[in-house]
Amino acid sequence: MTDPAAVPAATTLGGIAAAELAARYGTPLYVFDAAVLRARVAMVQAALGPRVRLLWSIKANPSLAVTTVLRHAGTAAELASLGELHLALAAGHPATALRFAGPGKTDAELTAALRAGVGCFHVESFDEITALARLATATAAPARVALRINLPQQLGGARMRMGGHGARFGIDAADAVAAARAVQAAPSLQLCGLHVYGGTQLFDAGAFVRQAEQLCELATALEAELGAALPELDLGGGFGVPAYEGDPEFDLAAAGRGLQAVLQRFDRPDRIWFVELGRFLAAPAGTYLTRVVRTRHSGGTAHAIVDGGLHQHAAAAGVGTVVRRPPLLERTDGRPGTAACTIGGPLCTPADQFAADLPIGPLAIGDLLQIRNSGAYGLSYSPHGFLSHATPAEVMVDGGAARIVRERGDAAAVLVGQRP
Repeated sequence: MTDPAAVPAATTLGGIAAAELAARYGTPLYVFDAAVLRARVAMVQAALGPRVRLLWSIKANPSLAVTTVLRHAGTAAELASLGELHLALAAGHPATALRFAGPGKTDAELTAALRAGVGCFHVESFDEITALARLATATAAPARVALRINLPQQLGGARMRMGGHGARFGIDAADAVAAARAVQAAPSLQLCGLHVYGGTQLFDAGAFVRQAEQLCELATALEAELGAALPELDLGGGFGVPAYEGDPEFDLAAAGRGLQAVLQRFDRPDRIWFVELGRFLAAPAGTYLTRVVRTRHSGGTAHAIVDGGLHQHAAAAGVGTVVRRPPLLERTDGRPGTAACTIGGPLCTPADQFAADLPIGPLAIGDLLQIRNSGAYGLSYSPHGFLSHATPAEVMVDGGAARIVRERGDAAAVLVGQRP
């Protein structure tokens, strides 16, 4: 008789076997777990405290279903395009709960956001201040403004740094007074606060706390200089999530303790605190399922070709990384691998590879694989037009039930909008 404890556990997602989801909806397939999304929000809120409001960074996963679940879980939203504005409103966010960031907002985007009544614009340049003032006057829709500040020190511990010397993002801290005065001089604008975002995939909780403290100190100095209150402070976020083998975990508890110490110094009744998170909320709630369609041996190396690839999950293929490492790639049958295998997708490029010599084999046609922590920067981050494959379906699992939240694409869609 087989010992039940010796039988490997197959993967379940939201209480449903991964194999069942793949059989029902096909592969490649993104699966999002609503319970994990809710749990992530609750965990972060408990760590950071009740005074902090969470903003969901829609860019991490512009899924209407994911954004709706997170809204119900208590987040507001941060957006960076007109498309994300449409999605946030469709998910039920009141426009006043939205913050609009990004260094290249067009006049059309600013006008649409003004007419929608977006709650605050995080301006990133003097040009944008001038444009927003002009458009707010033309639309008779006054705008609340927070200055995105580029602090002089880079954010240590961040895999992707977006601040420091010569950054494309934000207004240099040395120019903050002049920028604030430019906003104050525009009758159609109201200066309400500051914003900082120094980088993402941050694994140093102390660096986040130091950045928050620096922004608070700058806000205090600006208030004294301007003789005006800056009640709204967006402290950024970018907390890291393991995406590749060997990645660490972000110390959320340490970030929470450090932030509480900052709040003890700088909090006051009129102050509104924001932390914005994308990957940290959504990545652990998503799984990418892909199936082996061909196997081969070449030069002593075993290869498995899967039906998904970098065109649908570019991050898992290492796009944007300096050193390529395998993603969190596993068999869904729970069985340990006993042989090395190189895993690649169907594209006609050597870049379409998830892992080399990963101890996951032997693999056969039909075997189902999963890439964990795929709930952020998945399909929307990927060049899914390359080779004109149909886009994968997306499924939400919740309470033991599954539903399609994005239909699988049609290969014939390559012709949409084209003319001979």
